[in-house]
Amino acid sequence: MVLPANLKRCIKRLQCKNLIKSTYRHYSEIEEEIKNRNQKNLRFAAYVVYDSTFGAYDLFDLMLSDLEHYTPKIVVIPDVSRGNEHMIKQYHETKSFFIRKYGSEFVLDGWNEGENKFVDYSDEFDVVYLANPYDIMVDKIHGLSYLSTKNILPIYMSYGCMPDNYGCKIIMPLKEISLFWKVFADNKMTYKDYCRYELAKGKNVVLSGYAKMDSLAKFKENSRVKKRIIIAPHHTINNPALPLSNFLEYQNFYLELPKLFPQIEFVFRPHPLLFINMINEGYWNATQVNEYIKKVKDNGMIYSTGGDYFYIFFYFDAMIHDCSSFVVEYLFTKKPCCFMAKKNYKKIFSSLGKSCLKNYYLAFNKQQIIEFIQNVVIDEKDELKQKRELYTAKCLAVNYPNASEKILEEISL
Repeated sequence: MVLPANLKRCIKRLQCKNLIKSTYRHYSEIEEEIKNRNQKNLRFAAYVVYDSTFGAYDLFDLMLSDLEHYTPKIVVIPDVSRGNEHMIKQYHETKSFFIRKYGSEFVLDGWNEGENKFVDYSDEFDVVYLANPYDIMVDKIHGLSYLSTKNILPIYMSYGCMPDNYGCKIIMPLKEISLFWKVFADNKMTYKDYCRYELAKGKNVVLSGYAKMDSLAKFKENSRVKKRIIIAPHHTINNPALPLSNFLEYQNFYLELPKLFPQIEFVFRPHPLLFINMINEGYWNATQVNEYIKKVKDNGMIYSTGGDYFYIFFYFDAMIHDCSSFVVEYLFTKKPCCFMAKKNYKKIFSSLGKSCLKNYYLAFNKQQIIEFIQNVVIDEKDELKQKRELYTAKCLAVNYPNASEKILEEISL
């Protein structure tokens, strides 16, 4: 007998709810085991695919400063979803970044390249932070569906705040999100969205604040001669579920900016998936990507990829972008920002995103981008400054810059 589609969905939803409940019971047992054991130091691992999406710098630093009670490690794991060449290249870039930052003694290989085998560390840690929540992107032993069955407590801090409907209606309802032991929400609006859209209705969600942003407060202002602007195009060039990217429209215009404004220093900071998507979607080949990057550099722009991007956040004067997570993140800098919007942009964003964008300068064409650079950045006619700062303090900066301390309290059993 063939079951009707709506009945199949109901059965699947019920099975998922039962799995979530049994998983939470499993976590309760693990909590008790950790609390009652003789070994008191908490063994912590961060499973990281892309160094640029790592959101636990301050949390990791807090553990490093107290090695008597914590044993923190970075486990580098490969992205198996975008081809072998990209997997190898990104794996080495991510591994090199964390070795430079923390030292090789704190970095573990999640992949044995010589034997082409994935390494399972699930029996060696108590708490695991997944910088990537998507099972489809990694090997099975590095995914949450597998880790949630082991004797560990998996946690999630968003690698990028979710101010769009894609985040609310596609990511938050993922089974993986509800299978985490704890999910840490960046602000009150995000917390409410989890309670509304997550399958577990927020039962595993903690309002902590945006831990990723804590490290921004550590930077100290210095003097500089030239004004600096970040150009940050998103990767969603052919994604009907999240139609943000304007790269195909503005790719040549970006190259003209250093000539139009020679008094400005520009940094070109593409989303780490932009060019691999350009290749995989058939727009460019690898040679064309390299040629474009060369033009970026030859035209006097700084080309920035990977690693911790808060350095350019802090030491640059403004940003022009079409990235959803930056809609929230850049407001923490208190600096002016221009969002390259499409006419239907309000349909793309959630209430959080739309409220953030009220503090932005919107550009729907090249001329409006030019006007932003001239009027707001060069002439310093930043009419949204006070409004932007008040909004950020009231609505976004929950526990800032100490959200990581709140999370450490929550996971220290």
